[in-house]
Amino acid sequence: MHLKERVDIYDGVTVSTSDLNTSQKQKDLFAGIISKSLNDWKQRNIRGVWVIVRIEDSSLIPVLVDYGFTFHHAQSEYLVMTKWLPNTPSTIPRYAHTMIGVGGLVVDCDDRILLMREKRGRYLGWKFPGGASDPNESIFDTAAREVLEETGVTAVGKALLCFRQVQVSQFENVGDIYFICLMDAVDLVIRPCPSETADCRWFTREQIAILSEAEFHEFNREILNRQKMSYVLYRVVQYSRNLVCIKIRSSQ
Repeated sequence: MHLKERVDIYDGVTVSTSDLNTSQKQKDLFAGIISKSLNDWKQRNIRGVWVIVRIEDSSLIPVLVDYGFTFHHAQSEYLVMTKWLPNTPSTIPRYAHTMIGVGGLVVDCDDRILLMREKRGRYLGWKFPGGASDPNESIFDTAAREVLEETGVTAVGKALLCFRQVQVSQFENVGDIYFICLMDAVDLVIRPCPSETADCRWFTREQIAILSEAEFHEFNREILNRQKMSYVLYRVVQYSRNLVCIKIRSSQ
């Protein structure tokens, strides 16, 4: 018996343990199925094999390892293992390897800036509210959600101001890109998140200017200094500390 498969345009096949019946999930029987399937795939010049292993079938993982499969990626309910069949370097694409975060530089009608301090973390000074993007969120959606969750302020994104990229994050072999969106405040009432936010305030630019570097990081100050422009995209400029600002033509 062979596994139920889906053939892709790259001469690869995907199979899932969810298509097996109870008896086929016994290790000895499953090993025989995998062995026969691999022989068939090689004869058909299949290149990459993807096996989706549901969490309830995790006992089958050692069988796949014995046949040369390796881990590709995992989610809460399943993991995916792959095997490259030709005697050539594998071209199986890597799984996603970059985290996306978004912060909001929120400005009110009086040109005040919304800043917050977190309750925990490496940096506890004043910063722009923001955090990690959720699946299927746009950059502006993430910014609006994070600003609302952390500060209670409703804000609308107007422009992508800048981003920074680092190659090291909290996970091995995973980089991080953090965007800053320029946003207009819709609701000025601050309602700090009790579990995440230690403090949250509207600051004038003059008040921010006298904050020490320990209170307001120079990286954030550099972003704020480049904010006072119009929203017409002009060119991208690379600055220090992996900061990339979208330079926009002055309205004057």
